[in-house]
Amino acid sequence: MNNYAIIAQKMLESIFGSDIFILFAGIATLVFMISTLLLANAIKRRTKEWEKNKNVQFSKFLLHGTSMFYTLFVTFISIFPLLGMLGTVFGLLGLDLASGDMENIKNNFFIALTSTAWGIIFSIIFKIFHAFISDNVDEQIETAKKLAEEIEKE
Repeated sequence: MNNYAIIAQKMLESIFGSDIFILFAGIATLVFMISTLLLANAIKRRTKEWEKNKNVQFSKFLLHGTSMFYTLFVTFISIFPLLGMLGTVFGLLGLDLASGDMENIKNNFFIALTSTAWGIIFSIIFKIFHAFISDNVDEQIETAKKLAEEIEKE
């Protein structure tokens, strides 16, 4: 087995072990992203319907839901590097250099590095997704705001 395969195996083991909190944050971010996309798509599909029916409550619900999930999605993207640094700090705090136990030192140092790596990896992945969806979501939120304002004026 080459070095890259060993590193990949250890990284995968760490995401289900010491770095599980980053995996849970990744799952939550994925849920927020999918919810945002579904609600933005609902706004896009329902715009003509709102213009006919003047359903203020439903338009506000979609607007609020889309804005909330989108804000959570964007916030969680920025949290990943912080989670990586938190894991790094915990890993380094667990070091006991005075004992001279090289296995303990190696394990805690590995925890510190994998936490940082996973924080960066998840942040990059979701930043790329964000780049692809941000214009569409922002446009749908603005459309829903304008429509809700027009309906309320009538």
